[in-house]
Amino acid sequence: MIFVSRQSTAGIEAGRTFDYWRSTALSRVAATPVQDARPFAAQRLAVLTSHGTLFHTCSSPLVVERRIESIRRDGNDDVSLSLLLGGRAHHEQGSRGGVLSSGGIGIVTNDRPFVSGAPEAYEEMRLSVSRSLFSAHVGIPEDVSGRTFQGSGLSVLLTDYLRSFAGSVERMSDAEAAHAFEGAMHLVRGIVNLEGGRPRQDLPSTAVRSLVLAYIQRRLHDPSLDPAAVGADLRISRTRLYLAFAQDGGVAAAIRDARLDLVSRRLLSRAWDGETIASIAFASGFRDAGVFGRAFRRRYAMSARDFRHAARG
Repeated sequence: MIFVSRQSTAGIEAGRTFDYWRSTALSRVAATPVQDARPFAAQRLAVLTSHGTLFHTCSSPLVVERRIESIRRDGNDDVSLSLLLGGRAHHEQGSRGGVLSSGGIGIVTNDRPFVSGAPEAYEEMRLSVSRSLFSAHVGIPEDVSGRTFQGSGLSVLLTDYLRSFAGSVERMSDAEAAHAFEGAMHLVRGIVNLEGGRPRQDLPSTAVRSLVLAYIQRRLHDPSLDPAAVGADLRISRTRLYLAFAQDGGVAAAIRDARLDLVSRRLLSRAWDGETIASIAFASGFRDAGVFGRAFRRRYAMSARDFRHAARG
């Protein structure tokens, strides 16, 4: 049997949209909104079958966290795959994590805690399948949980495949839906194999860097985020952090650059036209306007004001 529903915050009273979305679409996770220039808004297509679920979501920025209490309550141990169609996102599970751009894929298992989120509005397709289906067609879930895979030609194929699936699923039989989920898993296997399916167990510097960058994206708006907090929360020594971010000038520089990237995207967005440059900087995690201004000028060779004016032509 195939069940299809469409959910949206349209028509919900202003100021209650996030609470509505959290209590309906996000009931299995703890959700937190991310400061944005526009009120929270979201919509999604949900397809539930006996073989798996498919969600196509467009949403304002947020962070979701699956916690131990939710795992104990629902006992769900499916494997979830997120294909990012637009925006930026981050995923963390265990000692792995990463940052995604459009076309990237993140994989988590629902029987362990994880954190996923987006610092800006995003669009994603999310597949959730049983461990047995994932194991049969892709591999051992624990080998790839928490990992991210960047966009490739196969990601484009998977995007087109899932869009077609979502557009025609209401007319499918149960058997056709089963074949569709299996076909998606074959493409996922190709993507995983393309980037090396089985990770090293000693968490090399590249894996440390990927995990830390995901953590930075999650806490980007928090002005208290600093290298000490990163090391303490992720239980990574200062030496390992230094080695992983030597080419970036250190973890503090990586945090600063991620915040500058967020500010620059917001300066280019019409949604933030009503906000001052200082308010955008503070909303992106900077504490001091002067420090922000100097950092922005060093990075872009112009002031934030000139950058905004140049972007408007």
